[in-house]
Amino acid sequence: MRSFIKKDILMFWRDRKELITVLVLPVLLVFILNFAFAGLFNHDKKSTIDLQLAVVNQDKEAEALEQLNKKLMNEASLEEQEATALVEQAQHIQPVPLLFDFLENKDIKNLVTVHRLKEAEAVDKIKEGDLDAILIIPDGFTAESLYAAFVGKTPTVKLQYKLEQQTNNSSALNNIIQGFMYQLNYQFAIQTIAGAKEVEVTLPEGGFEEIGTGETFTMSQYFTITMGALFALFMVATAATKTGIEIRQQVFNRILLTNSHPMQFFIGKMVSTICLVFLQIIFVIIVSNLILNIFPDRSMTFWIGIAAMAVLFSFAMSGLAAVFTAIILRMNNIDASNGIFMLVILLFGIIGGNFVPIQMLPDWLQQIGEWTPNGLYLVMFTDWIQFEELSSLAKPSMLLIGFVILSTMAGLALFPKRGITK
Repeated sequence: MRSFIKKDILMFWRDRKELITVLVLPVLLVFILNFAFAGLFNHDKKSTIDLQLAVVNQDKEAEALEQLNKKLMNEASLEEQEATALVEQAQHIQPVPLLFDFLENKDIKNLVTVHRLKEAEAVDKIKEGDLDAILIIPDGFTAESLYAAFVGKTPTVKLQYKLEQQTNNSSALNNIIQGFMYQLNYQFAIQTIAGAKEVEVTLPEGGFEEIGTGETFTMSQYFTITMGALFALFMVATAATKTGIEIRQQVFNRILLTNSHPMQFFIGKMVSTICLVFLQIIFVIIVSNLILNIFPDRSMTFWIGIAAMAVLFSFAMSGLAAVFTAIILRMNNIDASNGIFMLVILLFGIIGGNFVPIQMLPDWLQQIGEWTPNGLYLVMFTDWIQFEELSSLAKPSMLLIGFVILSTMAGLALFPKRGITK
């Protein structure tokens, strides 16, 4: 068996043109595609949000506590001592300073630029398109808000939110302000029940949740994976083509005359394909990473997973090589069989996402493509690059193993018996 494996590897090694094609060309294409599409796809860069908000403060905060004291005694009919106690408590929970503290929080400040302006100036700027919205704090807002919180009524003076036209930015600002008001009312309610002396307004909860490691899947990584898989398919066709050369040179017949079992020839093709495909994929990934740094700062576990998936894909390619080898041994026209192999490879490459991203294909083609060996390989690599979770690899791995078993059985069924070879 070792002689058959050595024979196939040496045949490939001596074909310098084919060697350069399957090793150098995919790396070159990865390099060219990476720079050609660098300005078209911006998935590697995080988009920034810059919301422009003008805050017009018309409230007289210095007079707010005095106004609150009068309202508590006159409208709520509280005793002076009780009203004074509430006013002292209100010194720690004035809503306007809390609002500015909220907007100047580092998390909000990264999203919102606050401009403290007069109303006329803010209106002019929003008409010129320099602002997304205006937030007006009307006179009496502090006193009325505190009074409503203490007596449990709806405030009659509220924040005013103005905008020139409805946009995504103005909607985002509105949601931020609404979130602040919700938290403020919530904290007022807690303070009233617990009798706390201070209120801390927390940021509204929300945002993006990252699952797993959350690594970004870049176009450079996509090109590396797809080019490696595509040229692995070409290598399978090359292995079958070498069989045609052996038929023409009567090599196969000479093997039979030595009384060697035909299965040794068949298994030798499969094992040599496993070795060649694995080396080709690892070469493309490592060289591309050295040139473009497409997998920066990844752990040893990540690289072990990459090697394991490359091995699994190599076995799948050996099953395809078994089918191709059996077909070419049965056909009279070797050139016609090579044409069939190329059509199969092109079909696999298209629906498996090697020529164009699979998301650009119709849904029914995407579903078919995910059952091809190269499509499963792309799914496995994509999940592993982003999450490094073994559970996500279970299903595609089982499907690839199933493909290996079925294709090997098909190759054995088609493999000619003694005297049948064309």
